[in-house]
Amino acid sequence: MENAKGSWFMKVLASINQLSEELGLDDLGSQKLREFVLAKCKEEYMAGNRSGIRWARTNPQKVAA
Repeated sequence: MENAKGSWFMKVLASINQLSEELGLDDLGSQKLREFVLAKCKEEYMAGNRSGIRWARTNPQKVAA
């Protein structure tokens, strides 16, 4: 299970880095984006956000691959 957790986290970081490059963000902008996304992920995880999971499963076209 730890490997799956690490894999998920690394995929999120890679997506953030790719988006930062596409948007042409400098180092500070990339850092702010990374901190924002990871803070939101942590908040939702800590809240046990099941409605978000349900939304993602019923709206797959709105969820980025």
